[in-house]
Amino acid sequence: MTDLSSIVTSVYLPIVAAVGSGMIFSKLLVSYGGAWGESNSRRIPAFLAQFLLRIGIPIGIANFVRSTELSASAWIAPITASLAIALGLLCSAYILGTKSSILAATRRSFQLSSYVGNTSFIGFPVVLLLPQLGPSYFGVAVLYDIFGTVLGGYGLGAWIATRGDNGDTRSSWRSAMIKTTQLLYKNPSLLAFGAGLLLKLVELPETINTILSVIAWGSIMLALLTMGMRIQQLSGSGSFQLPLKAVLIKMVAVPLFIGALLTATGFAGPERLILVLQAGMPCAFATLVLAENFNLDRAFTVQTLIISNLILLLTLPIWVLSLTSW
Repeated sequence: MTDLSSIVTSVYLPIVAAVGSGMIFSKLLVSYGGAWGESNSRRIPAFLAQFLLRIGIPIGIANFVRSTELSASAWIAPITASLAIALGLLCSAYILGTKSSILAATRRSFQLSSYVGNTSFIGFPVVLLLPQLGPSYFGVAVLYDIFGTVLGGYGLGAWIATRGDNGDTRSSWRSAMIKTTQLLYKNPSLLAFGAGLLLKLVELPETINTILSVIAWGSIMLALLTMGMRIQQLSGSGSFQLPLKAVLIKMVAVPLFIGALLTATGFAGPERLILVLQAGMPCAFATLVLAENFNLDRAFTVQTLIISNLILLLTLPIWVLSLTSW
């Protein structure tokens, strides 16, 4: 049985401390660094994000996966991730179908925000820090991230962002499939997952084990600090009504359905909790990357990022307490 105090001490405090430190650091750069600080307040988190995606997080994944015993039910993670994507898009289609006046750029941003979640920079730390989960169940979280965010975000997401451009839907779909295939065999997370499985067969020296563990946990904390720097740079204005609907689809409707379905089909325990938590993560910064690269509605996307990160403070204990009590 998990109580609220354990969630606060084991999850909220380290996450708030790391994210808050990133926000404070970014604010100090802008306030006291002049033009240099203003410029580097954006360059530093961009550099850190690339380092984490290509080096830090893959090392962390390999390290945690090698100590993980994947259960026979781990196969449900890719299926659940695919289902979450479909549910998010179906719900967004229903909402957008009643609002024909919404611009195409905003409609595409709404669709992306309804299913692409921050399953690595926020999801991984939450899974690792929760006392009833931890590294032993990390493999399930990684599988969900690979299929739900990496492929769903940058593969399917690229198609959603460009579909209908130049009137050639088949061409944009073909381009998205090529990009998805490239992501699948080049993706650092997938390669690291495989490396972690291979490392299970090798007895590493204690010194190497210690170094890998330090890098792994350091990368998790650095990811949260980077998130704080990025959040500090966000500023939203205008009506939050439509962005809130996208966030509620992403963080309430989809995980609620996923949790109910898993429970009804006999899935319980840590795996169910991880899948619901990953399905209910805040909107990913990948949606902002897609918005900026494909000329979507950047202001709308920023609003969803602000709202979803705030709502996580409310939804996280609800999912944890409800799914560990029955």
